[in-house]
Amino acid sequence: MFHLNLQLDWLPNAQFAGVLYAHSLGWYRQAGIDLSILPWQAHTNQIDQLILDENYVVSTEDNLLIQACAAGHPVKAIGSMMQYSGIGWMSLKQSGIQSLADLKGRRLGIHPDGKLAIKVALANQGMSPDDLEINDVGFDYIELLTNDELDAMQCLIMVEPLEMATAGHPVDVIRGYDLGYQVYAQVIATTDRLIQQQPDMLTRFLKVTFDGWRKAFEEPEESSRIVVDEYLKDSSVELQKQMLLAMRPVFEGEVGMEKLGWMEEKRWQTSIDYLVNKRMIEVVPSVKEVMTSAFISQI
Repeated sequence: MFHLNLQLDWLPNAQFAGVLYAHSLGWYRQAGIDLSILPWQAHTNQIDQLILDENYVVSTEDNLLIQACAAGHPVKAIGSMMQYSGIGWMSLKQSGIQSLADLKGRRLGIHPDGKLAIKVALANQGMSPDDLEINDVGFDYIELLTNDELDAMQCLIMVEPLEMATAGHPVDVIRGYDLGYQVYAQVIATTDRLIQQQPDMLTRFLKVTFDGWRKAFEEPEESSRIVVDEYLKDSSVELQKQMLLAMRPVFEGEVGMEKLGWMEEKRWQTSIDYLVNKRMIEVVPSVKEVMTSAFISQI
């Protein structure tokens, strides 16, 4: 039995329903993997976990992984849960903000993983970051918006807007992928060492993970119940189900349910080019340094 840690980049909610479903059913153990699922906590940087070079896989954003590779760290993507990023920006309905142009001169809160997304989206709209006030903020988005500390806030379009509505604060959402930010997200990454030493284990891990995702989408009610009963008790089954159903299009993308997790070198090159063009990296890694499709192609 191989002990493997999975570091999430958020709470164990429906964003990871496939992983949680497979874990609950014991599928990882049946595949010879003793999987520990580690939820995100304040100040957790999942790339830092990889740099420790222990037995970790992580869920992360593609741009954070590319920046780590550019800094010389031997880490690599082996699959991607989402074919398109769910990064977007939400604002309270009464704010009247329905486009990036409406944000001119106003206050936007973002997280480190969203710096590239807003730069790309603004450029595609003929705008500059100087056209608005951009602040790095935490994740207490309800307070930040309802207390008028921000006019808009970065979000995962399938999650926080639903949580806001459930809390009685309906929002309007601007989707990043509608504005040209079409990148992989919830990327599954690990170290070059683990890739070299444990290729069979990683193949099994990916197979179980994406079998779990297919099962979760087939049975949204049951998978949402498992999320709430076993991993996120302070949520509700209905909210998690809404999230899960909203996520299916960005998980399937153009590849469909049978090829969940698939990645193309061309799209990774586009992500690298984004970071180069926005001067967010100085050393330019090759696509092969950043990702491998060797494992996902086997399943």
